[in-house]
Amino acid sequence: MAAKRPGRRTAGRNLEPELQALRRRLAAIGEISQDFNTLDLDRIARAATGRMSELLGAKASSLYLHEYPTHELVLKSATHGYPLAEKISLPHARHTVMGVAVAGLSPVLVSGFAAWEKKHREKLERPFASRYATESCLSLPLHTANFVVGVLNFSDKDGGFDPEVDLPAAEQLGRILAMAVRNCRLFREVQNQAHTDALTGLKNYRAFHESLRTEIHRASRYGRPLGMIMLDVDSFKELNDRFGHPAGDAALARLGAVIRDALRREDFAARYGGDEIAILLPETPPEGCLSVVRRLMGSVQDAQCVHEGKRLPLSISVGLAHFKTGMTAAQFVESADQALYQAKQAGKGRFSEAPSI
Repeated sequence: MAAKRPGRRTAGRNLEPELQALRRRLAAIGEISQDFNTLDLDRIARAATGRMSELLGAKASSLYLHEYPTHELVLKSATHGYPLAEKISLPHARHTVMGVAVAGLSPVLVSGFAAWEKKHREKLERPFASRYATESCLSLPLHTANFVVGVLNFSDKDGGFDPEVDLPAAEQLGRILAMAVRNCRLFREVQNQAHTDALTGLKNYRAFHESLRTEIHRASRYGRPLGMIMLDVDSFKELNDRFGHPAGDAALARLGAVIRDALRREDFAARYGGDEIAILLPETPPEGCLSVVRRLMGSVQDAQCVHEGKRLPLSISVGLAHFKTGMTAAQFVESADQALYQAKQAGKGRFSEAPSI
């Protein structure tokens, strides 16, 4: 007598756990994809290292973004329980897992390093091997076409990563993630261009007044100190008349570079108009403002400005004002402008400070 074939009811019941697991995985992939649908790069990074780690069963994950000017990978987010390298030079990391992934524009999945190296005939550098509990890792290059935006890494999955289940899911989300990161960066570039003066590289008039309103509100509400510097180039009209307007542009461009190098990260410098530069000094008491002014004037004095083989004279006059409770934005700017006027009346390369009380 022939054996009975299992009924459809029995077969369906046996497959149900697998189908449920598949549904959960697809739902999770869809939810993570939605998390990437934003221009908030921090949120995207947290979803990439957090939610994708949960999906793949990895105990640790890190996201590094590619900085093209320096050809470095810069850490954006991580779930490790210990500090990771903030920056990694790609030219010096060619034989690491991340370096191999970036160079080949292809995922690198390792279940055991000896077996991987034997199969690929390549020795991998593992400077932090002792920090990991297993030899399972997955490094996913994030790229749009051949434009690499970063690398997403997963490590320490018990039993290793499944190339038939984990890898397709990671690659699918990796493509969405790469486009999301690229869009964030393009959006930031557009925003930066809209708020940046092309000649000096400083912020523009509009951006200055947006920041001024914010800083005045903070200073008024919390009683925090706020300073403002107004400066311009000495004898700028004569410089243009003698050497030509391209030379004047070169002087402003050089001044912008000197200012960017001399200021602190929290300071906000903008081209206010013509050759006039405005600088906000948040959270800076009078003595701190004076220190910034001295450093700035010294940097300009030491700078060399050369245009078409000719050294151009470059000096500045500086006015400094301190915010007082009850001041409007216009009054604060006027106070700094008046200080600058007094400095210019005293001669070239001078500094004047508005009364702080």
